[in-house]
Amino acid sequence: MKIAVSGYAGGGKTYLSDYISEKKNIPVLHLDEVKWTREWKPIDDAAALLKVSEFMANDDWIIDGYYKYLFYDERFEEADMIILLLLPRMTCFCRVVKRARERRKDGYKNDLNPWFVKFTLFGCRNKERRQSYAEIIKNYKDKTVVLKTKRQVNEFMKKYR
Repeated sequence: MKIAVSGYAGGGKTYLSDYISEKKNIPVLHLDEVKWTREWKPIDDAAALLKVSEFMANDDWIIDGYYKYLFYDERFEEADMIILLLLPRMTCFCRVVKRARERRKDGYKNDLNPWFVKFTLFGCRNKERRQSYAEIIKNYKDKTVVLKTKRQVNEFMKKYR
């Protein structure tokens, strides 16, 4: 099975992807880890593209993230299921703050900088992103699951217990 997970920053893409990966034994690729180091320095685009391309050659995969240049259209086309996590702004922001605190223990640095706070609250919710998600819902309605609340996410996760 191939699953593409996308949505707002702080929406729980990594958490949900890891959860499904563990329950279904499907390899997972987090695009943030392909694009950024633990110090939030960018990784070379050519290396990122190669890693995603090689991963997509697997029979089964879960890929979480947005990143248009990392085979965005191909991911959604090939996916058997698309999950969009479109949770409320403040829910996402609170999760980003909590995640930043937890990830400091794992060696991440500068996780909660002014740019990312602004991106979480406004940047990832801009008109282009909203249109992009609307197009996914329209073009892939038979295989897209849209989750807009914590309750919906919890109900969805029950399917994998």
